[in-house]
Amino acid sequence: MTSPLVTRRNGKKQACEPCRRRKVACDHGYPVCRRCMRRPNGESTCYYAVPGHTSQLEQSKLALDSRSKDHPSWPSGHVAPEDKFWSSPAARANPGFFGQSSLLTAYLETETTLAVQDPLITTEAAPSSESTLCDEATPPSAIEIQDMANKDTAATQLAVRVLQAIPGREKTTKAFFQLHSNPNDEWMRIIGERLIASTWETFGTYLRDRENRAKLRELGGLICINTRRVLKEDQEDPLAWLQSFSGSNLRWEAVGLMFMYAAFGEQSASTSADARKLIGNYTEYCSSCITLANIGGSSGSLMLFLLYKRSVLHACMHGDTSLPYWKFHAETVAMLTFAGYHDDRSRDAVASVSETTPPLEARRRIMCQIFIVDKNLATFVGRPPLLTRRFCSIKLPLDLDDTALVSDIEGFQEQVRALDSNGWNQSGHIHSSSILRFRMMVALIRDAILEIGLGYSDDSTIDDIMKLKTKELDLHEQLPTHMTGNLTFDDITSVDPRIVYSKLVMRLDHLLNLFLVERSLVKHGHSRGNLLRTSFEMVVLTMHFWTNRHRWAESQQECHWLIMGHAAPAGAVLCLELVDPNPVEGVADGQVIAGETYTRSSIIQQLSILVGFLNSSGPSQPNHCVASNARSVIKKVLDHVLNQTMQHQTPLGLRYFDSATGWESFAQFNPLDDISWFDQDWIPEESNSLK
Repeated sequence: MTSPLVTRRNGKKQACEPCRRRKVACDHGYPVCRRCMRRPNGESTCYYAVPGHTSQLEQSKLALDSRSKDHPSWPSGHVAPEDKFWSSPAARANPGFFGQSSLLTAYLETETTLAVQDPLITTEAAPSSESTLCDEATPPSAIEIQDMANKDTAATQLAVRVLQAIPGREKTTKAFFQLHSNPNDEWMRIIGERLIASTWETFGTYLRDRENRAKLRELGGLICINTRRVLKEDQEDPLAWLQSFSGSNLRWEAVGLMFMYAAFGEQSASTSADARKLIGNYTEYCSSCITLANIGGSSGSLMLFLLYKRSVLHACMHGDTSLPYWKFHAETVAMLTFAGYHDDRSRDAVASVSETTPPLEARRRIMCQIFIVDKNLATFVGRPPLLTRRFCSIKLPLDLDDTALVSDIEGFQEQVRALDSNGWNQSGHIHSSSILRFRMMVALIRDAILEIGLGYSDDSTIDDIMKLKTKELDLHEQLPTHMTGNLTFDDITSVDPRIVYSKLVMRLDHLLNLFLVERSLVKHGHSRGNLLRTSFEMVVLTMHFWTNRHRWAESQQECHWLIMGHAAPAGAVLCLELVDPNPVEGVADGQVIAGETYTRSSIIQQLSILVGFLNSSGPSQPNHCVASNARSVIKKVLDHVLNQTMQHQTPLGLRYFDSATGWESFAQFNPLDDISWFDQDWIPEESNSLK
């Protein structure tokens, strides 16, 4: 058959559309080229563009999409001398997210205009080199992998050390998932269990022979080849998505997750010196996996989750006010914005609830977790947040059970169809995604509150603050009925601890927003009565975790953060009320809040329990210095209130809190490590680096 192919200006015939889009060499076979014949279902997708059969607008869109999704406009075949072997051309060709203000966007618009005028120029402009991309249909052989591995000995040696340190299968099952429990990422724990099982089933012969460095180099090369490929995150089938980074498709990000959960498991199991050393080793190996993945140019959602969990691990090791935690959190945010995940509009224009996919749901859960942590960290330490709602468009994940992300496609779609029009489940269950959805809504409001509290602009008015308070109250009232309710602890032994924990977390997040708003209102001259009642409820709810800690043995680390992040600042407000010479009227009115009578005596009792918790935070615990200084001030206040024997003794006043001002100054949003209680006996934060 005569080939009716268009001849390009260089004398060569046009390439078929699949080869042209993939930027690989085409043999110009007609009607189907041999390269497409070797690919699965390639014969049905191979075709040649015929001039005149497509409109100029369609051709311009194809030209723009091929550059924005696969490669930039500049050539990608050049390899600099400093480029490492593991760095893939496909990864280097993806420069990351470019917004509307970028230089590249302007040139893409120019290219679109040019494509409308002369489509052939734009279609044939990009180089078509077989060496540009790695052919996914023909993976490299073991000899080719070994030859490429020899070209980068540093990366190869690092890969071998990491593979030699992978814990045994029996230990990993226990340490990874039975000991560490975090309701915020239960979905990833389920994925992790299957990930470990598939890894040992596929590469067990390599991992059991730790001394055979040649086999481990071969395995490291296979993992590096997988990592250099872009992770496919557009599958509608949950099982296909899971298989894209497990089993024979194992990536360094997945290996890093194994070490990360091993570290969390050891942390939950023991606090001995040997355990801390082992945690430090696992953390270093997790960082090594991140290094290997970075060399390969990985920037997908799996890499983002690994970076996020590593920052959380450092928070558990060094404390929330430490420099390592802040640096690793900043790296996580940088990866999120580099990948463009903060812009959920252009990437995933989902018009309805039913059009979502498992990878999309997983990615949104990760993004929401990072955004929430960013707001909590900014609130706790008083530093400016690294993410803001003004530059983010992160959609809420659906209220799906965690098993939906690892079930088959029919099971996933069935659970999606069972949701209401707003994305909430109608079964009455509280899933980890239920908590995440609500906390993300609260975090968006808190972002606006922090703009007023931490910002230096005087544009905000009292009406703006009242609108935020109204918005927060309306949000809590609009929650599904099964997620709200009175939190009393009279019959708590008959209730599932997970349900109680979920409701407590959501209630405390809601109260913290009201706490911040009321502090700002006090600054503007409002009564501090609402602030005191909110503070009292926060202390009562969080102290329940301490007095009933045997019920929360699996979530001790999360409970510790809840107490420090909520009871500590609220306790400072209650202390200030006890020493104020002009107390607020109505504190002794006997109102019942969270099951406790709201009186001056109850305040003293709750502060005494808080001192007991702060006293239990030893030098090896995170945030030890914060707890130590808070305990010192609370004890001074209680000593003054309870040991006062002279009727006309001069009040303690506010000197233990601020040398110049009282409630008006305290109501400002100063950093937590700079407010009243740290003016006395301040000790710099020490890092508990595990060596």
